[in-house]
Amino acid sequence: MNAKPYPLVCFDVDGTLVGKTTFVWETLHDRLGTDRDKRQQGWDDYFAGEIPYSAWFESDIALFREQGPVTRGKLLAAIDGLRLIDGVHDVLETLKGAGLRLAVVSGSLNIVLEKFDLMGYFDDIFINELFFDRPGKLIGWRPTPFDVENKSGALDWLVAKYDLDLAQTAFVGDNFNDVSIARRAGLGIAFNSTCDELIGCTAVHEPGNDLRAILPHLIDL
Repeated sequence: MNAKPYPLVCFDVDGTLVGKTTFVWETLHDRLGTDRDKRQQGWDDYFAGEIPYSAWFESDIALFREQGPVTRGKLLAAIDGLRLIDGVHDVLETLKGAGLRLAVVSGSLNIVLEKFDLMGYFDDIFINELFFDRPGKLIGWRPTPFDVENKSGALDWLVAKYDLDLAQTAFVGDNFNDVSIARRAGLGIAFNSTCDELIGCTAVHEPGNDLRAILPHLIDL
């Protein structure tokens, strides 16, 4: 089993590694019952360029807190319906076994990776973070600097860290917020995607929902 010329493979999370959600933020808002008009305003303001990503992130946290105390247990219960995409563990174990470096570049939340015990597979993780005290109460948070159009910045950071060329990188994602990094990676893979823009800018489109379909593009089996 030999690696193809992509020693660094980056993954999105929502819709790519974890299913039954488009964006975990949307799932949390729906399950917690936050104000739909306020959450839409945050979305609109960010994509209109009126607020930075960090302010959008803060507005989402504020909406969660309007629904009462925010705890790890409450958030995990809200995402209880999420499921791993078929083949995730097989793919990550196979790629690690082939000596590839793996990274997450995602606008999801660290609690999603923790819920499915995925953290240990990755050499680098760029994701939004929530912090809890010992009893489980939310006490802090940190937005990722690498989401939507800024996702490609994580790739630049990683190739500098590992002394690689962009041509030696691959990215696997599923939605519009993956377009910037998919375009910059040496190999872009649109997985389980219905986003025409992403499909149009990637060299590979795997339309099924079993992640093992990406393996032949990354290693010689």
